[in-house]
Amino acid sequence: MTVAWLWLRAHRWPVLLGTCAGVAAVAATVGGEHVPVPSFGDVRRLDVPLTQLLPLVLAGAVGLHSRTPTTLFLVAPRRAGPLRAALVGCLVGTASLTSLVFAQPVTALRNTLGLVGLALVTAVVAGATRSWTLPLVHLVACLLFGTRLSATAQGGRGEWWWAFPLADADDRSAFALAVACCAVGVVAFVARGPRPEIVAD
Repeated sequence: MTVAWLWLRAHRWPVLLGTCAGVAAVAATVGGEHVPVPSFGDVRRLDVPLTQLLPLVLAGAVGLHSRTPTTLFLVAPRRAGPLRAALVGCLVGTASLTSLVFAQPVTALRNTLGLVGLALVTAVVAGATRSWTLPLVHLVACLLFGTRLSATAQGGRGEWWWAFPLADADDRSAFALAVACCAVGVVAFVARGPRPEIVAD
């Protein structure tokens, strides 16, 4: 058993892998279903594909697995920055690869990157066990307030610039915003790490 595998087990990476496999299985079986969601920004209900909501589960899993597993990692004579960079690379990479098996891989990857970035920022500010809160709040805000009636001749529905989880797959600005959120989260996590918490193992 290698040191790298022990390190991954200490961060419960196998559990994250199992979670991602479960999410991928759900996406493969019922990912094409649409979920009716009420919207305060539109006069109609939204029919949101389930594949646009599943990245929230991936983001929450990444955030929860970003915490330092034991106090040994805080006192061991090793540089924290490279370890955090390796950890966040494994976590984000696992979630991103999982999103690529969804029915709408571009949309799923975009939403996964953006929500994972929000989760990492929350882990740095409030702790890893609370990292799921900001992605959830953002997604709910997008569903409730992120749409508006389009001003085009055809009418229809449009999204506000900040509601990247609802944007079309070919919306480059939404993808850029999601990548920016992920980059901010990764940089903050590597620089500061998750906020220390007292969590019973």
